[in-house]
Amino acid sequence: MARDDLYARLGVQKDATPEAIHRAYLRLAKKLHPDLNRTSGANERFLAVKEAYETLSNPLLRREYDERPLSRPIWETAPPIQRPGRTIRVTVPYATREPRSVRIRTSADDRRRRQLAFAYTAVTAGTSVLFLAGAFLLVALGGLLPGAISFVMGLTLALVVLHVFPFTRR
Repeated sequence: MARDDLYARLGVQKDATPEAIHRAYLRLAKKLHPDLNRTSGANERFLAVKEAYETLSNPLLRREYDERPLSRPIWETAPPIQRPGRTIRVTVPYATREPRSVRIRTSADDRRRRQLAFAYTAVTAGTSVLFLAGAFLLVALGGLLPGAISFVMGLTLALVVLHVFPFTRR
C-alpha cells in the first residue's frame, strides 16, 4: 500500500484540517453506506473509508501514521525490542536452593478454612465434655474399675484438648 493511502481513500491532501477530513468522510459515508449503496464492493470501500477516518481523525494516530517510514507498510512495523529482565543476586539469608511454590488464598478459602476449624473444634470439644461427664459419673459410682476408666478418659480428654488448640490458633 502506498504511504498516503488513507488520505487517498478520503480524497484529501496530507495537510488537510480535521474539519476537511470530517466533511470528506461524511460525503463518502453518505455515498458508500451499505444501506444506501447496493452495488458490489461498496461495503468494502465504506469500511476502508471508515478505517481511514478513524485513523486520521485521531490526532495521535494521525501523527503516528504520518511518522511511519516510507519503505515499510503499516502492518509490518518493527517488533519491539525484547531485553532480558534484570538479574537480582541475593545474599545467603535470602537465597534458596529449591524453588518454593506459594499458595494464594482467596477470601472463600479462608472462610471455608475457618468453618472447618470451627466444626472440628466444636466436635472435639463436645466429645471431650462427654468424656469428662463420663469420668465424673464413674468416679461417683466408685470402685477400682470405674477409677481406671476415668483415668483413661481424663488422659484422652487432655490429648484431645492438646490436639484441638493448635488448630484454633491459625
